[in-house]
Amino acid sequence: MKPSGLFHTHDAIILAGGKGERLAAYLRGLPKPMVPVLGKPLLEWMIIRLRSAGFVNIILSVGYRREVITDYFKDGARWGARIRYVREDTPLGTGGALREALLKVETEHTLVMNGDSLCMCDIAAFYRFHLLHGGLATLCCVWSNDPSRFGTVGIEEDGRIREFREKRETAGGAYINAGIYWMQTSFGGRIVGGAPLSLEDQIFPSCPPGTLYAYREKADFLDVGTSESLKQAPDFLVRNGFLPADGPNPR
Repeated sequence: MKPSGLFHTHDAIILAGGKGERLAAYLRGLPKPMVPVLGKPLLEWMIIRLRSAGFVNIILSVGYRREVITDYFKDGARWGARIRYVREDTPLGTGGALREALLKVETEHTLVMNGDSLCMCDIAAFYRFHLLHGGLATLCCVWSNDPSRFGTVGIEEDGRIREFREKRETAGGAYINAGIYWMQTSFGGRIVGGAPLSLEDQIFPSCPPGTLYAYREKADFLDVGTSESLKQAPDFLVRNGFLPADGPNPR
């Protein structure tokens, strides 16, 4: 995974405040993003992914047992990154956490990632789509043949998001939110209300029509939300070049 220089000056946010109750047997008290996968925390694989895309400036939004994350990653120098932290003293939800993290952003557009998923979309093409359409935020949406675990996204031909649907059985598959977003940093001003706030369930659905876009890509996607999906993570990492099938991962 050779680093790119395209996003050297951009900020990236990872929402890493989750507790992960459904993975309690694997976490043993660790915060959800620190669930181990092939000898490294999931969050470390996410940072490796960002570094390979050229990001140096990374903001981690941390909450539950945040000291585990801050003690492990420190200032990010070990990964060739500059890592800063936004700390939740009380649970803010993904929406509230994002609002606070965006206050630290130094660029006009920001990449945001959920701290429990990995999507192998083309981040540069995703960014160009976001700039071209001028939305407040652009969600990467991937096709799922079995979207019952996820909310689905209704999308117009030009990419505008029409609606968000609750989790349900959908015959023939549907587009789902892959948990990675490009957004205008000013988006934080639209996140209002008391905590906790859900970005996916409250903030995005309340945005005015025509302000959110979907970037559709047939990208490999992993959501580590259940023990079943966690078991798929090693194959996902090997398949996508994070490490050789029979050797260690190069830093």
